[in-house]
Amino acid sequence: MANCIRCGRTISGFTLGKKICGWCKQHEAAQRGEGSQYQPVMATPWARRETMPMLVTQAIFGINIAVFVGMLLAGASLMSGPGGDGLLAWGANNGAYTLTGQWWRLLTSCFVHIGIIHLGFNMWCLWSLGGLAERLYGHVTFACIYLLCGIGGSLGSVFWHSSPIMSAGASGAIFGIAGAVIASMKLGEFSSSEMAQSTMKSLMAFVGYNVVFGLVSGVTDNACHVGGLVTGLVLGALVAKVAPVPRLMPRLGLLLLVGAVLAGAGYEMQHKRAYPYLMMRASAELEEGKTDAAISLYQKAIKLRPGAAGAIHFKLAQMYSQKKDLSGAEKELQQVLAAYPKDEEVLNELGETRLELNETASARQSYEQLLAANSGSAEAHAGLGSVACQEGNSALALKEYGQAEGINGTLAGLHGKEGACLLKMKRYDEAIADFRKEIAVSGEDVATERGLAAAYKAKGMTAEADAASQMAEKAKNAE
Repeated sequence: MANCIRCGRTISGFTLGKKICGWCKQHEAAQRGEGSQYQPVMATPWARRETMPMLVTQAIFGINIAVFVGMLLAGASLMSGPGGDGLLAWGANNGAYTLTGQWWRLLTSCFVHIGIIHLGFNMWCLWSLGGLAERLYGHVTFACIYLLCGIGGSLGSVFWHSSPIMSAGASGAIFGIAGAVIASMKLGEFSSSEMAQSTMKSLMAFVGYNVVFGLVSGVTDNACHVGGLVTGLVLGALVAKVAPVPRLMPRLGLLLLVGAVLAGAGYEMQHKRAYPYLMMRASAELEEGKTDAAISLYQKAIKLRPGAAGAIHFKLAQMYSQKKDLSGAEKELQQVLAAYPKDEEVLNELGETRLELNETASARQSYEQLLAANSGSAEAHAGLGSVACQEGNSALALKEYGQAEGINGTLAGLHGKEGACLLKMKRYDEAIADFRKEIAVSGEDVATERGLAAAYKAKGMTAEADAASQMAEKAKNAE
């Protein structure tokens, strides 16, 4: 930005090299008897002499530069930035993440740039527009308008793109500042001045050119630009009409009002569009082994669509089981059972979970419900056999295991359960035979190999017991 050679006022960078400000030109015209005979004595808000007239603009400028330097030091490319995953890590805006709880991306994305050219153009615009706007509104109001416009631009991007895209940069906030200045000059007390009209033309040209360029380029996020511009127009109009005098309470009120509207828009978008994003992200986190993160995302999905939560509760139950949180798994399975009271898989899972919790009475109830739903269920008889064994009723346990084997002799886990029961009864040879059958049906398994090792050890077959223990460790490491 340059200074007027007549009065020293700051000249916006959008005046394209002019050396005399509009107010000096107006004064000279008045002296020549041209134009209005009235020459304002009070300096315009954007020309007030302050110790640090661009304090906020400089701070925002510095933050953007610092973030970009940080990305470079972390290995990002100077020309193209850090790439997709890197942009996400640095706080870029993406609907799949923003709408699923990472709301801070609406703001952090305004300080992340995709390469030096992107940063350079945005910082030139910020320096030129920011100085003008900060003098017009004052430090605090300008800072709030800038941040709200950035959030408005990010929300515009999320709203427009049904398939999430990566969006980053200060342009949404900069378009918002342009919109705010346009609205304030058009509707405020300086709307009739020659300087305001000249600045208005420059700003309109800036907005129009960049919108057209964004449409032609095909890579610019015009939705972010439009979202920021609309937010800025609204804020600028409100300041000009409701709070032209820089008093704290009126301006604070209107800023909070716009902030509340943006928050409401974000909440509405989340309510309508976040569910598939939550499911997608939860599956991805689960594939990466991040069980806690997946659980959190699935729980959010349940809150959004409780009517379609049955399948999610079942997944949560399986994840809690993996974490050895059996009480959590039981609660989730009960949620599923309330919606699907005759689901055989759920009843079987609930019975097994209750057995592990040593809740034999509740486990028996689950298996009896399963048997009532399907009288030919091998899983139900196997489960009732395990309940009887855990309660010390060996005869009933073997009877139930026999019935299960008669229905489905290759049922996974059946011979392992029977073998564990026979081991408990000290019938080691029969236990070993059942453990071997289980390995033939289901392959190597930690529990089966450990049971086999215990049976061999009880018979004094040390070498066989050691071999089975080694296989158990191998199976555990492979999990």
